[in-house]
Amino acid sequence: MKNKRGIISVLVIAAVVILIFVGYNIYRHPAMFRNLSDESLSTDEVEALRAEIAAKEDKRILVAYFSHSGTTRNVANALSEETGADLFEIAPQEEYSNVYFRSNSEIRSNARPALSASVENMEDYDIVFVGYPVWWHATPAPVNTFLESYDFTGKLVIPFCTSGGSDIEETMPTFFEFLRGSGGVRGETDNRHRTDQRLAGGA
Repeated sequence: MKNKRGIISVLVIAAVVILIFVGYNIYRHPAMFRNLSDESLSTDEVEALRAEIAAKEDKRILVAYFSHSGTTRNVANALSEETGADLFEIAPQEEYSNVYFRSNSEIRSNARPALSASVENMEDYDIVFVGYPVWWHATPAPVNTFLESYDFTGKLVIPFCTSGGSDIEETMPTFFEFLRGSGGVRGETDNRHRTDQRLAGGA
C-alpha cells in the first residue's frame, strides 16, 4: 500500500511539474496559437524590387523604431545617420508602466495600442527599416499597430531588432503578417550598430 501511495505521489508531482512547464512555455510564447499568414512578395519578387529601388537616384529611406529601454533607439539613430534616412519613433500613446505583463497581454490578445504620432508621407519612401526589441518571441504590439497602419506595397521593408538572447527569426511570423504586397526582407538581430548594405539594396 505504501509503495502504491509513493508511486501515486511521484506521478502527481511529475504531472504538476509538466503542467507548470507547459503553462510557462505557453505564457512565454503569447503569439503561439495565432493564425498567422505571410502575404509579402516572393523571394524572386523581392530581388526584382530591390534591384528596381537600387537603380533609383533619389530613393528615400525611413528608419522607424520602437524602443522601450533606449537600446533600439541607439541602433536606429546610427542607422539613420549612416544611410541618410529620416527617423520616426513608434511610440504608444500610453506609456508602459508594467512592461512585463502588459506587453505579454497585448501580444496574446493581438492588441493594437494607439500610437502618439504617424508618418504623414509614407507613400514617399522606397525603403523602410523597422526596428524593435524582441518581446515574448514576437514583435511588440506598437510595432504591429505601425505595420498595420500603412500600405507598404512596392516598398522594401527591412526589420532589425535588439535582444538579449532571442533571434529576429522568432519575430518573423508576426512581422510578415502585415506586409501584403511589399518586399519584406529577413533582417538582423543586434545590440550594436550593424548596417547591412546588401539588404538595403545599396541604400
